[in-house]
Amino acid sequence: MSTMTRQVVYVVPDVTEPSGGVHAIYRHAELAERTGVDAKVWHLAEGFRCWWFSSSAKVISGETLELGPDDVLVVPEVLVLDGFDPAPGVRKVIYNQNHYYTYDNFTGADYPAWKPAPQVWAGSVMTTNVLKALLPKLKVHLVPNVIDTELYRFAEERKRKIVLLPRKRPREAAVLSAIFKNDKRFAGVEVVALDDVTEQQIADELADASIFIALHRDEGFGLPVAQALAAGCVVIGYPAGGGAEQFEAPGTHAVEDADVLSIVEKAAAVLANEPDLAERRSYREWVEQRYSEDAMVEKLQVAIEAATKIRAKGGTATHPLTQVVTPEVPPVSEQLEHSLAFAQEQKEARERAESVATGLEDALGKALAELEESRRREYVVAQELHDLKNEYTELTKAAERLTALDEATTLLAEYARDNDRLSRRLDEEIRQHLHWRTTLQDKIDDLERSTSWRVTAPLRKATGVIKGGRNG
Repeated sequence: MSTMTRQVVYVVPDVTEPSGGVHAIYRHAELAERTGVDAKVWHLAEGFRCWWFSSSAKVISGETLELGPDDVLVVPEVLVLDGFDPAPGVRKVIYNQNHYYTYDNFTGADYPAWKPAPQVWAGSVMTTNVLKALLPKLKVHLVPNVIDTELYRFAEERKRKIVLLPRKRPREAAVLSAIFKNDKRFAGVEVVALDDVTEQQIADELADASIFIALHRDEGFGLPVAQALAAGCVVIGYPAGGGAEQFEAPGTHAVEDADVLSIVEKAAAVLANEPDLAERRSYREWVEQRYSEDAMVEKLQVAIEAATKIRAKGGTATHPLTQVVTPEVPPVSEQLEHSLAFAQEQKEARERAESVATGLEDALGKALAELEESRRREYVVAQELHDLKNEYTELTKAAERLTALDEATTLLAEYARDNDRLSRRLDEEIRQHLHWRTTLQDKIDDLERSTSWRVTAPLRKATGVIKGGRNG
């Protein structure tokens, strides 16, 4: 690229605990080199370097630094100090990774009251939009974060494992860990809480995990969410402001702030029906498309070129940490007294916390037992309902059979009645026939007895025929 900028110097606080913001600054410096500038990070303490990640960025140290008219000094939002211009006459940029921290160390008017006025680089879409409304007089550029997809790799074999970072919400992390331990649905599930570990250790744990719990608070971007997605983890938790853009990704489940039970239920649902590898790869692809090195370099180049248009003459830059007031050291005896008092307070606070935790654990155990009993009763009722449905089906069939039997009985009754009528009629016909034969025989007998032979001879002859051919 064609530029007059000789140096882009990033001011970095000398923090000794893992910080995603510090790592992001180092990544900026690494990638700024690809735009053709001499980029470096600036610590106050001689020889200071962050231990929890590796970086190829150049590192300098010291209280002051001479910068020319073409150089740019980049200051993080947390080191914008009230009443202090870190480099009068020098081109300056405020790198704001979290809009919630904008006024952490500034209380005056006309933020930030620097000469010349700086431009602002923002690390997320939400931070960009907030800062444009908050600082209408300053030029704000979106310079997105970059996710190292080589470090945050994707493992084919996944474990039934849940990873969480408790640093910003240690109480909620403790409660969640206890619930996962007591809930039978998470039997055999590994729960890993990562604190004060290297970035490599975080990447190793995320690589084959199933779920990442995002316990964020007041986020400008929420870097661990994107890192977990790159590793193929399902993400459940709090967008917490600037993290909202990442919860548009597949595989993310946002819950209301501090709603730990919703986190538990969603985690149980995911473990009961885990996404396949193709779906998990889609999480990683989403991150690669939005937070690649090329995308950041392109935005960073535009931002640096805009910063070079600030009119400046150069001058001496003073590391903002030099303005942090170190309190006067009290006598050793007073320090010891304060230390003992503080230790006692900590002990009492710890005992109270343990007591509360025990009470919470007991209450949680009872609640889980009641939930288990409720589920058991629900199962019994469901089984009874199933049995009732089967009985209803059988009764319906039996009723159908009874209806058919009633119809057959009616037909049989009608047949019996018709048969009785026929039988009575036949009996009557037989009786009349027998009566006729008896009457006829009586008449023949009378005739045979009452007439002379000669007169009745023809009749006897006929009678003989009737009786079987007998002659008179």
